[in-house]
Amino acid sequence: MPRKSSEDYKNTRHYIPQISHEFRSPIKEKLRNLEECYIHEGRVVFDNFTDLRYVRSLFHFVEFECLLEINEQVCPRFILEFYSQYHLSYSDEGQMFVEFVIQNQYFSLCLEDFAQILRIPCEGACVFSDRWSLDELVYGAPSEGPYQTNLPSPDDIISYVREDREGQVTRIRHQEEIEVQNYQILTREIVSTLKPLEEIIRENVFCLGGNRDHVPACLCYMLYCVANSEKFNLAYFMAKRIEWVTKQARLILPYGMLLTRLFDFIISEYPELKNESYVLYDRVMTPLAAQLERKPRRDRGTRRGRQSTSSSSAFDQPSSSHLNDDDDDGNDEGTSRASTPSPIRYVNSLTNQVPQVFQNPPNIDSHLEPFYTRQTEIINRQVQLRDEHRGGVRSIGKSLRKLWRNMEEMSNMRKNSL
Repeated sequence: MPRKSSEDYKNTRHYIPQISHEFRSPIKEKLRNLEECYIHEGRVVFDNFTDLRYVRSLFHFVEFECLLEINEQVCPRFILEFYSQYHLSYSDEGQMFVEFVIQNQYFSLCLEDFAQILRIPCEGACVFSDRWSLDELVYGAPSEGPYQTNLPSPDDIISYVREDREGQVTRIRHQEEIEVQNYQILTREIVSTLKPLEEIIRENVFCLGGNRDHVPACLCYMLYCVANSEKFNLAYFMAKRIEWVTKQARLILPYGMLLTRLFDFIISEYPELKNESYVLYDRVMTPLAAQLERKPRRDRGTRRGRQSTSSSSAFDQPSSSHLNDDDDDGNDEGTSRASTPSPIRYVNSLTNQVPQVFQNPPNIDSHLEPFYTRQTEIINRQVQLRDEHRGGVRSIGKSLRKLWRNMEEMSNMRKNSL
């Protein structure tokens, strides 16, 4: 998913209400913190996103088809109230209950009822982990009780979801190349037949900002379950994920559209709770849809073709939300080795194929020519990178102005030294 779309959850900030002043401590402080968060609504899946008949055929047995049917408005006030007093409790037999308070009305739903309201599956493997490495997945699976789950080995999961590796795989973190461990899987390594499913699950089950270049362990296991037609308990995962979010400092609040179903249920059962403060908003996050190829456009007198961007995932962002990835790099631009390096790094490998969009300024001092030549090469390379990766400099005009300004300054310095 293009970076611009992957960060569109930030658009939800405009409709998040300020309601903390209506409550007393300690709920007031919790709400004050939640008011500074973003909401991840989930993403509507358009018919043209991929071959949905193929996706449905894989999702059918595990009952993940529900992820294709999410298309609701969002009630931000209800979401804030829900998260501010949410917690999980367990019966003596280990049965999970989802508990929360809305307008001083206490609610306690068994996991099965919670799943039925949200229209998500509540059978199968139960596991929750915020880790990246598959060998840590076992720590998130109950070893006893009604949700006891026996996980496959990390190698079994890898054999179904990851392409074969050739040699050591690396990724870029903090502008540094680091090795990827054997049980860590990069997004670009997911087998092609599961890539569209990976993105649908990532957007509607994990609801992440954060670094998108790698795949969380739980997501890998979900893909394994889909590939093997083994049921996975989405209700268990989502209930635990919500609990995990409420214990973090500032995270993206997941399941914006799904929680509207819970809001509708509560209002229908308790109509006295309905009031004008619960405003429903249309979704603001971009749906999952086919990326259309852009037509060539004229840019500063030079026509350059723009390549289309595929719908493959990549994973990053703000102080406000990511699942931990062992490196704690959710707040920086984590990219795989295949991502775009800096233009400077490419200068030494420039070839004749680099488009000569810009040339050295005329009548420059011969002593300064090497400097301008290198700067011009860098700018031309940035143009090429921008066309190929939809990245690079945001304004070539700004780079040119800086180049000419540097030319004048250095020329003046040389004149003064003579």
